[in-house]
Amino acid sequence: MQYILKRAILAVLGVVVMIAWWTITGGPGSNDEVKGIPAKVWEADGGTLAVEVETTSPAKFSISFGDEKDRSMTVWTKVDAGSHNWSVEIPSGAGGYIELGAEDPKVGDKMQWKVTLDGNTVEEQSETLSEPLKSGYAFFLQSYYDDYSKMEVEED
Repeated sequence: MQYILKRAILAVLGVVVMIAWWTITGGPGSNDEVKGIPAKVWEADGGTLAVEVETTSPAKFSISFGDEKDRSMTVWTKVDAGSHNWSVEIPSGAGGYIELGAEDPKVGDKMQWKVTLDGNTVEEQSETLSEPLKSGYAFFLQSYYDDYSKMEVEED
C-alpha cells in the first residue's frame, strides 16, 4: 500500500513541476522571443528579407516567424529616431508579422519602411500621426505574410 501511495505522490508532484515549468517558459510550442535582429533564421533557405525604416520617434521593430514544423520566434530591437536597415536570411515556409511601433509618438511624427525580398521591393508603407493618440491606441506599421520566401513583388 505504501508503494502505491509513494507512486501516486510522485506522479502528482511530476505534474505540478511540469505545469510550473510551462508557466515559466510558456509551455510547449511557445514563441521564443529574441532581442536583436539575427542575420539568419533557422535553415535560411528562403532568400534574404531586408527592411529599411525611417522614424521620427523612438520605436520597437520586430519580425515574427512561424512555420508548419510548429516552430515560432519573434525577434525585436528598440531603435532611436532616424534611419535603420536590417537583412535577414529567412527560411522557406515561414511567415509572420513585420512591425514598427512608435514609443511615445507626438503629433506630426512619421514612420516609413521599404520591405524587399532578394533585392526586389515587396512593399513600401508610410504613416504620419495627425492627432494625439487616444488611450489604448498605438502608432505603428504592420504587415503579415503567410510565407516570407513567397512575398509578391510590388508592381509599378
